Amino acid sequence: MMDYLNISFERFSELDYTVFSINILLLIFARPIVSLFSKSSDKQKMANKVGLLRIINLVLILFYLDAIFFHDISKQISQTGLTFLLAFIIVNVLQIFVLRKFGRDRTIDEVTYHTETYQSEIFNLIIALLAFVTVVVLVINIWGFTDWLKATSFLGILAIIIFSTKDVWAPDNINGLIMLYNGNMDTGSIVRVKELDLLAITIQTSLTQTEFRDLRQKHMIVIPNARLRNCKIEVLSKSPSSGLFCYVDYNIAYGVTSEQVNALFEKVLAQACELQSAINEERDVSVKLVSTGDHAVTWRLGYWVKNPFQILDCEFAVNRAAYDCSLQEGISLATPLTHEVSVMNQEKTA
Repeated sequence: MMDYLNISFERFSELDYTVFSINILLLIFARPIVSLFSKSSDKQKMANKVGLLRIINLVLILFYLDAIFFHDISKQISQTGLTFLLAFIIVNVLQIFVLRKFGRDRTIDEVTYHTETYQSEIFNLIIALLAFVTVVVLVINIWGFTDWLKATSFLGILAIIIFSTKDVWAPDNINGLIMLYNGNMDTGSIVRVKELDLLAITIQTSLTQTEFRDLRQKHMIVIPNARLRNCKIEVLSKSPSSGLFCYVDYNIAYGVTSEQVNALFEKVLAQACELQSAINEERDVSVKLVSTGDHAVTWRLGYWVKNPFQILDCEFAVNRAAYDCSLQEGISLATPLTHEVSVMNQEKTA
């Protein structure tokens, strides 16, 4: 039995022992490795990731042990699995280093985000491409298909695969780089996209998607970059020093004079400023007649918001003040119904 084990272990080269040792080290240091590139602070999720990494290592080790006694192909399977695992870990570690070196730290609602920049995403893309090429070459060498590297057919097949899948990965990546390069939507920017019914804070833009925090419900929203760039994006946070101009439209019945509307809206703004300090009380109210409809006249109350993060709170305060003031002034904000009665005289014929 001992002779059989000696013969089996003699079949192992220095590379095999190195690979086996790496698996053992990954098994032992699974927790610090996972904590290095994991963004989640949930202990249960962290424990699940550590357990998954250790299970993968155990499987790879078992394949190597199987190669000692039974099947030579198990060694190649284990080496291939380890190649992908190491590539994943190394790429994540390098991307963390790039993000810390070229990324930005922004604090939003007392939470600090490490966000991507144009430079960091370019380096991440280069790292991913180099890792992909390296893994492909290593796997080919592991399985002994080195002739593939000499044949142009393999490179042609690889080019066809990349070209045929470009519609899947290219649009989001290209649009992500463009948005990062332009820098119009930095982390912390408040944007409004009417086509997507979006009013949110920009959290992070990556190569594939952009993350937002909704201002209404405070939840996270993820939108693919290609879809986002096809919409009209309003960057509300880049407003002048006087504040962001906002407005609310109200339908008021015919018969109410312009002077009455002006007096009502001035009172509304004064009361709204008491309710919400983010409204710029130094600016006068803006009163515009938008349209004269069939049932009512649409008037626009304009005001300026000093802090765009509170744009919704300001709108709520204006609406509340408008409701209270309309009751005090006896001016209804409800759209009246107009009925047209047509009377037709019919001649009676004998």
